[in-house]
Amino acid sequence: MEHSRVVEQLRFDVRGEGHDVQISPSAQLKGQIKVRDDAGPCTVRIGDGVTGKWNIDVSGGATVEIGAGTTCETTLVVARGSDVLIGSDCMFSFSVEIRTTDTHAIYDIDSGSRVNPDKPIVIGDHVWLGKQAIVLKGASIGSGSVAGARAIVSGTVPPLSVAAGVPARVVRSNVVWTRRIGKGRLALDEKAMSVVDSVRTSA
Repeated sequence: MEHSRVVEQLRFDVRGEGHDVQISPSAQLKGQIKVRDDAGPCTVRIGDGVTGKWNIDVSGGATVEIGAGTTCETTLVVARGSDVLIGSDCMFSFSVEIRTTDTHAIYDIDSGSRVNPDKPIVIGDHVWLGKQAIVLKGASIGSGSVAGARAIVSGTVPPLSVAAGVPARVVRSNVVWTRRIGKGRLALDEKAMSVVDSVRTSA
């Protein structure tokens, strides 16, 4: 079964049977969701209040989950054979890329084994990805953290940290960001403080 349809400003291109695509009625999305069943059914779940232009390409039985309240300007998500799990209340800027795969395989000539396998990506709650940030396969970004503009994240960023550079490295710890613009007391940002409390409780 193959079908392609346009609903408002979000385009669906879904091929194959058995996929689980769930989008909250309160989500306001632009872009495209592309799903392929080349290695089994895929899953896409988008939570309440998610907004922005998302281009999501899922194949190989992978899962993509985007938590409630997460926003973006423009984000590309490529999940091939490994999952992308994004928490709630994240904020992604322009031209962000999240990829579980190098797309093309690289093999060791003598053994014939692949040396660049696909790997999952986990992004916690209330994570801010700056303009043109890239999150590569195997990366993990803890809740409350920030990846700066044009950072390339390929490893682990602990919770409540700022990472920057190529490759991204932690440049500051024990911080949290807020959506509030301008001056004001951090204590007034309930979402930011709830992430701090959650991280400290689980530590």
